[in-house]
Amino acid sequence: MGLNYREVRKVLKEIVGEEAVGVLETCKKKPLTDEEILKKTGLQLNTIRSLLNKLHFAGLVDYNREKNEKTNWFTYTWFVKKDKIPQIIKDYWEEKLKKLEARLDDESSYYYFECVNGCERLPFELAAEYDFKCPECGSEMKHISNKKVIESTVSEIKEIRKNLKKLDAK
Repeated sequence: MGLNYREVRKVLKEIVGEEAVGVLETCKKKPLTDEEILKKTGLQLNTIRSLLNKLHFAGLVDYNREKNEKTNWFTYTWFVKKDKIPQIIKDYWEEKLKKLEARLDDESSYYYFECVNGCERLPFELAAEYDFKCPECGSEMKHISNKKVIESTVSEIKEIRKNLKKLDAK
């Protein structure tokens, strides 16, 4: 895949959350029922089922369903869709990259003003509409440098592009 375990875990945590990643890791070696996951994690059964549904919706797990002929109950055995993980991570990063590029475009195109109390941060056009008074508290708004925001956004974009190259290099 080109990414190490820590990088993959970090992205999956951003997509589905820490608890869901823990459930995902529990199922990564072999398919398990929700009751087996319960024994291994100690989470409540309702929480496990909710997390499994979240993971399923994200495309990270799937299940096999078997019906017990005596009880007519279904047993779901959950397994990780390991082959889908690189594409899910790639899609996540590509979406994040689009948002960061749009943010960089906005940050580079506008002058920003901020309330002296820190309530609002607005582009020049909106700040002017409010006569450079904060729409939340009425205090004065002052011009701020967004150089650090631009630098941080450029850095994030570079990091995501680097990670996308790693994924493509598999």
